[in-house]
Amino acid sequence: MKTLIIAFIVLSVSFAGCRKEVKTDIKDSNKTSAVNVVKDKIEFTTSDNIRIAGNFYYAAGTEKTGQPLIVLIHQFRSNKEQWPKDFTDSLVVKNYKVIAYDIRSHGESDKAKVKLEDLLTDPEQAPKDVDALLKWAHNNEGIDTNKIGFAGTSIGGALGFYGKVKGGKSVVMVSTGNLTFAPLTGYDERKMSMSRPLLKVRSVLLIAGDKDGSHAMENKAIYDNFLDDPKETRFFDSDRHGKELIQQHPEIYSLILNWFGKTL
Repeated sequence: MKTLIIAFIVLSVSFAGCRKEVKTDIKDSNKTSAVNVVKDKIEFTTSDNIRIAGNFYYAAGTEKTGQPLIVLIHQFRSNKEQWPKDFTDSLVVKNYKVIAYDIRSHGESDKAKVKLEDLLTDPEQAPKDVDALLKWAHNNEGIDTNKIGFAGTSIGGALGFYGKVKGGKSVVMVSTGNLTFAPLTGYDERKMSMSRPLLKVRSVLLIAGDKDGSHAMENKAIYDNFLDDPKETRFFDSDRHGKELIQQHPEIYSLILNWFGKTL
């Protein structure tokens, strides 16, 4: 990841029930001027009436400028604040808009009327959050909806893959195994022999620790059975999972940035 020289000046402004924060002097070594990053608190509602809370980041002055969108999805029992500011800033500097949201029953989003653990396997729950997000994006003139990328850890990776299938262009899945991948995406090896085979998905980067249970093996199966070029896998010598794997190997942030640079 390129070095960012960051000095923060935070301004809070109230408007339409949202809070806006402006951070100034976010600089890329290849740019001569600073980028002012705006952070909006946003909400959208799912088809089953769950309010989803998110942080929306973009460069000041680009509200109505069509730009690619990167959607960041946290893992189980985490929240949207999982994604550090220097990473979201680095995406904005690369001319992306960014949204990190709380999966239902997490963070500031409404609670679902099911057990928390059911979110891991119920296709009628958390995927609806992604559907609502895509609808929100299509109603935002500042987003180029032909260029939406997803990055997520664990269940967030499965939901990102779901979003890719539903109209996204690229996805990065970190530590996503079959526990969530098969039920939430519908991509299940048991369906491979059916008369109407599943279409293979392009532009997917899989990242996992090679000692993180069976995740490496399951990722290899996903890679071989369900993906088409461009596709990549990166395995690290680690037993860490999701955000802990990224903390141990922060170069993963650069892998994500580079992947979107190639595929969006």
